[in-house]
Amino acid sequence: IFGSAKVRLRSSTNAEDLPDFSGAGLYSSFSAYASGERAASSVIRKTWASVWNRAAFEERAFWNVDHMAVKMGVAVNIAFSDEAANGVLITQNIADPAVEGMYVNVQLGEISVTNPTGGALPEIFSIIYGPGGELQTAVLRYSSLSPDAPILNAAQIQELHQACSAAHAHFANLYRKDPAAFALDIEFKLWGTPARIYLKQARPYVDR
Repeated sequence: IFGSAKVRLRSSTNAEDLPDFSGAGLYSSFSAYASGERAASSVIRKTWASVWNRAAFEERAFWNVDHMAVKMGVAVNIAFSDEAANGVLITQNIADPAVEGMYVNVQLGEISVTNPTGGALPEIFSIIYGPGGELQTAVLRYSSLSPDAPILNAAQIQELHQACSAAHAHFANLYRKDPAAFALDIEFKLWGTPARIYLKQARPYVDR
């Protein structure tokens, strides 16, 4: 599908979206190519083996998840390089459930939002509706890498909201859930020239 382009072998287990357990960020993903020293056929073993990452093992043990019941799947995506920003969005305003909206964590470049190195903190904000129905943001915190300005501009926030609203409606229908009582956990990228929003992964949001 991707020819000689760099791809990402993304971990996805059956022990990440359980009613009482969310394992997001516990497993490892790796970059690979179609052939050569980093051929996907060899690198995929590292993704499978990440079932036994120390943090994953300890987290499952704490929540009494049967280790031997864990199965690893691998999603193959094109690798995003030199991304302008990356983030995670919940299609529910978990910062203030009484106000309709979406909850966003976003960070500059390729610095991880969920497991950052060096202690970098992401920007956190909610996308909500203004008095006239227009979109606006309620900022909880700016990124430690951009302490004085938001990472996404108004047009990008509009694009993000539109894409995630479409994904929310699609998966609510697929899971036969009431859209008002359903939420997605979506990973997104700001990538390309000009920079556009790309939805990388979506899963049902597990609220502990």
